[in-house]
Amino acid sequence: MRSSWYKISKECTALRKNVLRVDLCVFIDEETVFSNVTYLDSTIKSILTSSIIKGLDVVGILTENNPSVGMKAIQIAKQQQMDISVVAGQTYLCKDKEELYIYNVQKTIPPLMPLAEVCLYVHKLGGFVMATNMSKRKVQLLNKLQGSDSAPDAVEIFNAKVGGYRDLDVDFPKFVSSGATSADDLEQTNVFTLLDRKEAEELGLIKPEEGVDYVPKYLEPNRGKI
Repeated sequence: MRSSWYKISKECTALRKNVLRVDLCVFIDEETVFSNVTYLDSTIKSILTSSIIKGLDVVGILTENNPSVGMKAIQIAKQQQMDISVVAGQTYLCKDKEELYIYNVQKTIPPLMPLAEVCLYVHKLGGFVMATNMSKRKVQLLNKLQGSDSAPDAVEIFNAKVGGYRDLDVDFPKFVSSGATSADDLEQTNVFTLLDRKEAEELGLIKPEEGVDYVPKYLEPNRGKI
């Protein structure tokens, strides 16, 4: 008896799932800005839907100084069975004005710490740090810290919202981001980073094999039966 096309396809892994489309910089306002929870949930769902329409596999939801909205986005993506991996993040301004995106830390980071101390603090909590808006002078600091837990995990070299490509001479994973602040903004900005699945797992952006076995709702067994 012949196997169905879907059973055969499940034995393969799509190229999209080996080389991931990643946008780690999508902004949503703080929870307090929204008039009610329904409005916040609707905004998050719109952002996640636009991420899927754009073809993203991983999206980083950033909020200023607090990861709570990103954590809520993770829950909504799971509840709605969306084919997208969400990373919760927060922005951070260091003592010497370096700007960071911090992911996978479920608490607010103490303010105005030096960059090296922030990175060390975040890494002890199992988090991920990306340096952004880095000048060539600041790059010297990154190079000195490289290889230690006091160094960031990656750098952002282009943000479509801000503009200006940064040709940084650093040996860190490099990301480009949309900097989108709305669902429409995200769909209209054709910017993302192509990242090998193995590297994404090593950086802690996704769990091993996350998303590989995703089954669309319309293909779930017995869907629609009473």
